[in-house]
Amino acid sequence: MLVAAGLTLTPAGCGGDGDGERRDPFAAAKRRVLTLDPGRAAAPRWERVAVLGGRGDRTESLEISRRAIQWRVRWRCSSGRLTLLVGPRPPAAGTRGRDRCPKRATVSSIQTGAVRLTVAATGGWSAVVEQQVDTALHEPPLRAMRSPRARVLARGRFYAIQQNVRGQGEVLLYRLPTGRLALRLEDFRTSANTDLFVRLSESRRPRTTKRSAGTPRVKVAPLKSTVGDQSYLLPKRLDRDAVGSVVIWNEPVQTAYTAATLR
Repeated sequence: MLVAAGLTLTPAGCGGDGDGERRDPFAAAKRRVLTLDPGRAAAPRWERVAVLGGRGDRTESLEISRRAIQWRVRWRCSSGRLTLLVGPRPPAAGTRGRDRCPKRATVSSIQTGAVRLTVAATGGWSAVVEQQVDTALHEPPLRAMRSPRARVLARGRFYAIQQNVRGQGEVLLYRLPTGRLALRLEDFRTSANTDLFVRLSESRRPRTTKRSAGTPRVKVAPLKSTVGDQSYLLPKRLDRDAVGSVVIWNEPVQTAYTAATLR
């Protein structure tokens, strides 16, 4: 059970506005997503705000970005009972857990700024708080990339493969002090979409989806953001000669979006 102190947290109708009509509390967020400028905004992604857990009651003050589209709490409990309360004010004294455990659930809100998350529980529980944003990602280089013993083996610039799809920015291939390979994307941008993946291809310059799909390849990880700076560790014992290019791949439609030749 989730109780809101002056805050709507469920997608069900939340009461009228005085004229008898029930309004969708997520309408503003939906309008924003539908009117995103693909030339400026990144595809919406989830960023972790906090990881909480323990036994019994706990209250945590959180700061949700003012630019967040929405945020959520993914929680689970192992025994006893649990209630989550979210709002700017402390919960009433004597609050007791209402949901029977074991259980897991997710609750969401579009309220941003300072919020208070209170867990009233009689057993063990854990919760992950995440916010959904569409801003550029500015992830710093891996610490190992900044080591004097790290080497840049190759680099390249992204180009578009699909018509009407952006592809720009630089990619660098590192050999870390441990011998492991890693990728660094800088000033990267491609068209906003979900379910995009970073793949490595033996092809030196794939120009079509068919060429990319027909060449030996390695899936690295989901693309962290369609705009910004980001780093990826590559699989252990990967042969440098097997990395001819980096391809951003749309998994649901099996299409190559953009690629960069590593030289």
